Amino acid sequence: MNSPHLTRWGVVFLTLGAGIVVAFQVGKLPATIPVLRDELGISLVTAGWVVSLIYVASAITGLIAGAVSDMIGARRVVVAGVACVGVASFGGAFADGPATLLVSRFFEGIGAATVFVAGPLLVFRAVAAKDIRFAFGLWGTYMPAGIAIMLLLTPPLLDWVGWRGLWLVNAAILVVYAPILVAGTRSVSDAGRPGPRVGAAGLVGDIKAVARSRGPLLLAVCFGTYALNYLCLSAFLPTYLIDTRGFAADWAAIVTALVVAANACGNLFGGWLLQRGVPRGLLIGSAAATMGVTAWLVYQPWTGAAGSVVLAFVFSYFGGMLPASVMSGSPVHAPGPNRIGTTNGLIMQGVNIGQLTGPPAFAAIVSVGGWSAGPLLVVAVATVGVAAAIGIARIEARQVNAAG
Repeated sequence: MNSPHLTRWGVVFLTLGAGIVVAFQVGKLPATIPVLRDELGISLVTAGWVVSLIYVASAITGLIAGAVSDMIGARRVVVAGVACVGVASFGGAFADGPATLLVSRFFEGIGAATVFVAGPLLVFRAVAAKDIRFAFGLWGTYMPAGIAIMLLLTPPLLDWVGWRGLWLVNAAILVVYAPILVAGTRSVSDAGRPGPRVGAAGLVGDIKAVARSRGPLLLAVCFGTYALNYLCLSAFLPTYLIDTRGFAADWAAIVTALVVAANACGNLFGGWLLQRGVPRGLLIGSAAATMGVTAWLVYQPWTGAAGSVVLAFVFSYFGGMLPASVMSGSPVHAPGPNRIGTTNGLIMQGVNIGQLTGPPAFAAIVSVGGWSAGPLLVVAVATVGVAAAIGIARIEARQVNAAG
């Protein structure tokens, strides 16, 4: 259990670091897509699958990974995940075609699933009750921070070592980080997890209990719609700016990195608002609605280059309120404190389904109807997110009434 009095911020930041270095594997793709298309001869739709295939394993195994982290301990799972992603990135550096590159991305996804699912549980174990909401807001920055850092580093690394060298650099970072994580998180003992359930029966029981709970399902839907929409903008924004707005590749990567960084700021802002009592459902619904409207405007030809960039910043910043709101809801909606990891697994399963299906679907729509047609998908999905946020607000209102 997390300490009621003392927050171990060192563990929180090391866990955040694990999320960031794993998120590098998402950030290394957008600016590399043109190079991969030229060297490996892949289409835009195939490039979409290269972006999203890292999430296939997560989409399939999110619940299982969460249940396993409840059973054997979040710390072990996070460390194993970081090492797995490092090995897979090393293998991807030697890809000789689309198929082998896709296979390496699949195995990167297996490792990423364990880190993204077990990371919030490790954070929860390390923080005092009074710091939970802000700590989850901080944890929510791992993806935008990792993507932004790697977007900035990718162009010079591509010039220096090529895309294969970029993959090897990422592998080295991950392999070095794993033992640092082991040493720095010893204060959070896996043996201290509450109520361990051993064997397949306990695993299945946890999964069934969470899957039948309305709150975790709605949180998963909200995060899934967010992830789909966020990746549709961030992954293709460099290509869009180059193809339609006349940006040079380096400038497109820098602008996209800054847009992604705005999302990290939005996560912290969302955690701050939660800490001050703003209702979770209101934050999630507002973020989803803002993302739908601004994404549609970004890709309209009459918006202009400056307008597209400004709107992309608005999309990213206010959308960032959603991850902090959803992740801090995991302990609130989990069917028991010993099923928080499993609840995180369901939430991340929703995230990864959104990230898996979004880029290929968006690319297919753009291929048929042009860039301005792609955001129709975002608008439709954002509407689903708003509806799910309303459901969460109603559940929490009933919880408040029952407690009062």
